[in-house]
Amino acid sequence: MPRKAMADAGFAPPVSTPKTPDYVVAELRYDSKVAFTANRFEGPQEAENVVASLNEVLASFGIKSFGSHFGVKPGAIRERTAPPADVMAAPVTAEFAQSGFVQIVPKKPGDAAELAKRLNRKQSVWKAVVAPKPVPAAMATGSSTASRDFEPAQGYLASAPDGIGAMAVWPQPGGKGQGVRICDIEGNWNLKHEDLPAGIPLLGGTPIADIGWRNHGTAVLGEMVSRPNDFGCVGISHGAGAAVQSAVIGGVFNTAGAILNATGKLSKGDVILIELQATGPNGKFVAMQFWDDIFSAIKVATAKGITVVEAAGNGNENFNLAIFNGTGLQKDSGAVVVGAGIPPTNYFDKFGFGAGMPGYSKIGVPRSRIWFSNYGKIVNVQGWGWHVTTLGYGDAQGGAEKRWYSLRFSGTSSASPIVTGAVACIQGRAKAKLGAPMTPAQVRALLIKTGTPQVPGPGVPLTQHIGPQPNLEKAFKGI
Repeated sequence: MPRKAMADAGFAPPVSTPKTPDYVVAELRYDSKVAFTANRFEGPQEAENVVASLNEVLASFGIKSFGSHFGVKPGAIRERTAPPADVMAAPVTAEFAQSGFVQIVPKKPGDAAELAKRLNRKQSVWKAVVAPKPVPAAMATGSSTASRDFEPAQGYLASAPDGIGAMAVWPQPGGKGQGVRICDIEGNWNLKHEDLPAGIPLLGGTPIADIGWRNHGTAVLGEMVSRPNDFGCVGISHGAGAAVQSAVIGGVFNTAGAILNATGKLSKGDVILIELQATGPNGKFVAMQFWDDIFSAIKVATAKGITVVEAAGNGNENFNLAIFNGTGLQKDSGAVVVGAGIPPTNYFDKFGFGAGMPGYSKIGVPRSRIWFSNYGKIVNVQGWGWHVTTLGYGDAQGGAEKRWYSLRFSGTSSASPIVTGAVACIQGRAKAKLGAPMTPAQVRALLIKTGTPQVPGPGVPLTQHIGPQPNLEKAFKGI
């Protein structure tokens, strides 16, 4: 059914209605003095003509059953024949009101409409109707014989201020990230997951044989490129291509080497996502561009026209501190550095987080800095830092690992793929509209200019800067 027709008519879900017969519900007037038995209307002598007229209508149809619609007992129904003064002397009781409803089931269901029409002509009948056949008060939903559909839980796909407006821009040419390739740099992935596109290549490095790394990488890919179908999730930039690169090269972690290898195999307009963090001088996790070799590798990638998106890290660290003077945490690598904000679902679920954050306690104000996110001048934009629905882990759906899904992915690790997906959509749109991708600097500036602003929260003022949340609807107007 066309969308307008659905809206005009009121859209009913596709349910199977049982084959119940049509019947008539007739409501008698309070003062009619008409009652009824198990097969006909009755009344006192003074209402004889009224009763006869009603019974003539019944005689015109074959009646299968006739009686009280509410199952009122015969004695209470007979009280309807009392003089009007007795009836109206006290407030009408619910039983008296219900005693006036008659259920009439014709032998031929097709007679119900005409029967109701004939009864409505009688002065003693307040109203006669064909009883409605209800359906569930729900809109249509999908179904699957295999995995569940988690797309409705992906609130980050929705319009601002809650989400980034991905769904709104998908219909535009290039709006799904078509023509763009994303490379995720981290440790491992389940590339055989049922909801990922087939054939995602490993560009280099050695995957880490660990379920934690594998879940993490699978969750990251799911936010960006999971396939639109009848089950699972749908990626922000599901029209984009995907590739992966392990940070382990030659048996050691070599993030800079991983970035350079990916850079050599990608093209202008593509995107690299750095889904890693490491311990800095204060013993807290910091963004990878703190280290000079990695900073340098990022510069090479952005100079080639590849947009680099980088997780700020989960150290609750202030990058503006003097200890970071002269390091990559206070210099511009050209990357889009991503902090984590509080999602619209701003209360913990029953699991909470640690002793100080029990289940169902408040996380904070949506789009304010979540307590663990690093912050500072170089942090450009934010994404959801909690309650992100994606692939992996199995807390939402377990069973075989290829069918694992999560409702609880979190951290700057969950925030960064949201931004990466937004970047791929922007570049896909730029290629379609302009014939060429934007520069990494232009993409970053557009995200900042058009994003939904960061807000303050208790203990997290705006000076703890993580930037706005992407708003693709506004960003697309600026391309």
